[in-house]
Amino acid sequence: MNSSGSPNGQGSAGGEDKRVNAHLRVVFGTACQITAPFFDPAQGWGGKPLTLYARQTLHEKYPDLTQQDVAILFSAVQRFHSGNTSK
Repeated sequence: MNSSGSPNGQGSAGGEDKRVNAHLRVVFGTACQITAPFFDPAQGWGGKPLTLYARQTLHEKYPDLTQQDVAILFSAVQRFHSGNTSK
C-alpha cells in the first residue's frame, strides 16, 4: 500500500511532490473568493456564519466535482477563512 501520495511510493527525499488533488488546488483561490461572504459573521444570522450555503455554492460552482472533492475543498476553504478572521 502506498501512503506517501506519489505514484511510485517515493517520499519527498527524492524531490517528488507528495501533494494530491491537484484539480482542487487549481480552483482553491476562486473557491475562497466566492465563499468569503458565507464566512463573514457580519453577514450571518445571529452572528453565525452561513457555512452551509458556502458548501452548496461550491457544489453548484463546480458540478463536476465528486461529493468527496467538494467536502475536501470545503474543508480547506473553511480552514482558510477561519485563519483570516482577524481583519
